[in-house]
Amino acid sequence: MRRFLIYFTIIIVFIGCGSTSTNKKSVDMAKYFPDTNREKSFYTITDNGDNDLYDEHISIDKNTITIKVDNITKRVITINDSTIIQLNSDDNLTRVMERSIEEGKILYTLPKSIVVKDIKFEDNILGHETIESSKTCRLAQKIDKLDDYDIKYNGNILKFKCIEDKKIVTKVKENLPDYINLTDGEEKSDYDISYFYMKEKVGLIVEINDNCVVENGKSTRVNDLSTQCKEKNYTHTFFLE
Repeated sequence: MRRFLIYFTIIIVFIGCGSTSTNKKSVDMAKYFPDTNREKSFYTITDNGDNDLYDEHISIDKNTITIKVDNITKRVITINDSTIIQLNSDDNLTRVMERSIEEGKILYTLPKSIVVKDIKFEDNILGHETIESSKTCRLAQKIDKLDDYDIKYNGNILKFKCIEDKKIVTKVKENLPDYINLTDGEEKSDYDISYFYMKEKVGLIVEINDNCVVENGKSTRVNDLSTQCKEKNYTHTFFLE
């Protein structure tokens, strides 16, 4: 009998230890997109003064949300039972999001993409850059207010953290003038951290991208993990409630 009581006590202890763990609650991402046809005004602020005020026109048809700017479709969002599919026309990439998500978990990962861009000086093409990039966004935190910036927001808000890795290879033409500061075959990488916020029944409200620019030989690159910045730049976008 005494041995039975000892075993029973041990079982109770184990059960008790297990009950102290806190389970993270899942968030239904479908609740954090616009729920009615509406117009949203945004203001983009940059460090170089290239600011912009624009309106998004949002229309909803069953489980599909279409967002237009100046009558041009920018995003099409389809809400399914387990996923949310968002197609962005600006980069022509599809974001496959988990509809049910916990803090710290991945919302979406963009497939690795390769873009080739011309390097120009005035009207002359000096060479090209091959940019290979990948991007992952996670749900960082669920909050009830956002007051880090001049515009304040309250309500059910989700904060997302995105990390984009880029590898950039430079290929330049032969016999360029000496004053052109380019190196053929140069490789550099960018590590860019950005954030965006979504509010329940409203959708996107804030986008924040603060960059730390560091020296990389003769050129510069973005490394948002560094504290030794040669310069800093930023782009902030705010929803005007």
